[in-house]
Amino acid sequence: MTFFSRTIPVFLVVLALAVTACGGAATAVPGSTTAPLAVATLIPADSGKGSAMNIAVVFLDQPPDPLQAGWLALPTGLSETLFRLGKDFSPEPWLATGAQQVDEKTWEITIRQGVKFHNGADMDAAAVKASLERAITQNKGMETLLDIASIEVMDPLKVRIVTNGASPVLPGLLTANKTAIVDAAAAQAMGDAFPIKPVLTGPYKVETFELDKEMVVTRHDQYWGSLPKLGRIKYLGLADANSRLLALQSGDVDIAVYLSPEGTSTVQNDPNLAVKSAAPNALTFMFVNHERGAMNDERVRQAVVLAVDRQALVGAITQGKGAEAIGPFPPGFLTCDQLRGHPFEPEKARALLSEAGYRDTDGDGIVEKDGQPLVLDLLTYRQRPELPLIAEAAQSMLKDIGIQAKVQLVEQPVPAANQGNWDLFTWYNGTTSTGDPFWALDRMYTTGGSGNRGHFSSSRVDDLAAQVGHAIDPAERQRLACEATQAIIDEVAIVPILFPNFNYGVSNDVVGFDEPHPVPMYFIDSNVGKQ
Repeated sequence: MTFFSRTIPVFLVVLALAVTACGGAATAVPGSTTAPLAVATLIPADSGKGSAMNIAVVFLDQPPDPLQAGWLALPTGLSETLFRLGKDFSPEPWLATGAQQVDEKTWEITIRQGVKFHNGADMDAAAVKASLERAITQNKGMETLLDIASIEVMDPLKVRIVTNGASPVLPGLLTANKTAIVDAAAAQAMGDAFPIKPVLTGPYKVETFELDKEMVVTRHDQYWGSLPKLGRIKYLGLADANSRLLALQSGDVDIAVYLSPEGTSTVQNDPNLAVKSAAPNALTFMFVNHERGAMNDERVRQAVVLAVDRQALVGAITQGKGAEAIGPFPPGFLTCDQLRGHPFEPEKARALLSEAGYRDTDGDGIVEKDGQPLVLDLLTYRQRPELPLIAEAAQSMLKDIGIQAKVQLVEQPVPAANQGNWDLFTWYNGTTSTGDPFWALDRMYTTGGSGNRGHFSSSRVDDLAAQVGHAIDPAERQRLACEATQAIIDEVAIVPILFPNFNYGVSNDVVGFDEPHPVPMYFIDSNVGKQ
């Protein structure tokens, strides 16, 4: 059988048929043994219909202090940053009302008046200074990203920030979730209690947090923006996509994030539910462990990336609701002329393995070198439901060129990645944070970068990323970012696969969530409610 005139591994054919078969009456994915959540665990409406909501999320494995889990505090309506990304990925004022660049290293930022922390304290320039200083002294990644030399309070609603080097896009950098403004005085006074119940500025504040299980938040009645429509929200940590789907179908939750491909089809056929989608903004890919075994050989890495049929994966995994990934950035974010990706060329992949000294001498379909078969450990995790499917598909594609991939499902991806006992690791990561490519280039692809889990190291990429960080002219910044992107592709820093749509399952009772923000960090705001 062919698909777009390409041979598809049997696994993908079965997957596509399974997804198609999900039409008809809404039902949970067949074969599940996971029961829906008990209604008794959920929040009753506390002051009439629509005052409470339950939401199934994937991770609740870190407390919601922005420095520990900014990825949790921001999308759940707890925290806010000085600037946020608009729908075109450009920074716009949020807790700030404006910014003026005085010289290449100096910015003056005006603070929004009337903002209250969750404890009722005023957020003023002094509080902003203290919060940012906390971020850069307690988090190495933020220290590197912001590169701040000094912060000065100019008046109650204005700060002056001086950086060590030229910083032409500082407002964009201040959209990073770990820069969310906290009451630093409260953090110092509360000690170890602060991460569990941080004092922030968002429309909701933490009432209770139970690691890996649930987080209950309540309305911040002194919120500076429009009064939140909900009195309470309970976030339930359900790592399994089918559990989230079952909870949504049963009415136990009102919104379920990260629908699987099968779950998306199921929700689309339920008259009481709807799928709300945000356009691709994050990358699904495989990390390559550059410090392990055969992956040190660029010819082997090239063979791996040439063996992956991205077009087939987009069709089968996302049902066509995604985009092939040439490099790390989604369509429309970084425009590069004539960016050269890796096509699907299994014959060339086999030739590269042969050039690297690998031969199938015993006829078992797996190539060997020095008597050792080429076996790669391929790790994946289920919190992103498409990743195990991609891992199994990649296993089949790699076998087709003579590589045996041993797929292993892990429960905690970050600790597993840090242990380093793997060759390939399927992963999902946002690449549009801060609205500028420097964030992802510096974090994921420079030597020692905080998100560089495969230990990729390239002096060329390091140099180009540093130049991007300090380039003032927008056209020059774009040119350098494109050059760095091409180097990342050429050296096979990672194996890019696809940019999936971000799908939510939503009850018809939910209002204010018709068009999800393209950046999932801006998930829940004061406008989301229930009718």
